[in-house]
Amino acid sequence: MILSSSPLQGLTDVVFRNLHEEIWGGIDQYFGPYIRLESPKETKKSQLRDTYSTSNKAPTFTPQLLGNQANLLIEEAKSLQEFGFRQWNWNLGCPYPMVTKRNMGAGLLPHAEKVEEILHQICAENPLPFSIKCRLGLDNDQDIYSLLKVFNKYPITQVIIHARTGKQMYKGKAQPQKLLELLEISKHPIAYNGDIFSAAKFQEILTLFNGQIAHFMIGRGLIQKPYIAAQIKGEIWTEAVLKEKLQHFHEALFQEYESKLHASHLIMKMRGFWEYFSHSFQDQHKVFKAIKKSKNIKNYHTATSEIFTKASLHYD
Repeated sequence: MILSSSPLQGLTDVVFRNLHEEIWGGIDQYFGPYIRLESPKETKKSQLRDTYSTSNKAPTFTPQLLGNQANLLIEEAKSLQEFGFRQWNWNLGCPYPMVTKRNMGAGLLPHAEKVEEILHQICAENPLPFSIKCRLGLDNDQDIYSLLKVFNKYPITQVIIHARTGKQMYKGKAQPQKLLELLEISKHPIAYNGDIFSAAKFQEILTLFNGQIAHFMIGRGLIQKPYIAAQIKGEIWTEAVLKEKLQHFHEALFQEYESKLHASHLIMKMRGFWEYFSHSFQDQHKVFKAIKKSKNIKNYHTATSEIFTKASLHYD
């Protein structure tokens, strides 16, 4: 069984990945936030820095590329190879309108012919093995059928499917049962992604697939409960020990970002994490409210100290 981390732009950067690997472990493969390729001049330096950072310590870090121009994808894949990477992932799953309206990410899902055109070019010149991460479709869950027929023609290492549509964004429920049908169609291994928020939910999904899927990707659940992968693999902690580890993880993140960001940006960065961290506590709304009320570093430290001292964990 392989557990991997699904990237969340702005959160699962090199700092998060390194500290998660060091403090929690349990993840076999970390996928990086995408490098958006529209033109050589428009690629964000921050995205490049994160992927090509020499401080990446995660043993199995896989870069992710977002784009709809084969020549740019091939060019970046060659750069990845030169840097020492052995594989990459093509993002066909990003659901945000700013991406889909440009026919990238999930915006490509209704256009199987365009996907095939890009794959045909990529596979002729691509220097590295690559996988694809996608959704069931953009506006409906039928796009995936045409796409799998296209994917079957090309040497893709695996297809990672987030069992939602792009239109759903991250709302509603994922449809893991949908993949039972798709397993019979795909010639490539399929990995599952979607709504793994607890060890109990993981076991439910594992039972559903009955050994037919060996790779499971965890996205928001890994930030909500950084311990979830290790927990799935059998780690057990008392509430006191787990809270201590969570506090250590939080403080390590804070210290790393404090050395890189101005105070106002630092507060915003940590608030982004607490939108998810708060789910580890029984009264998540009260916890997150305390963080949102923190307008400066002093208030923030007071709020987090009180949370780790008084708030009870929602440990499942």
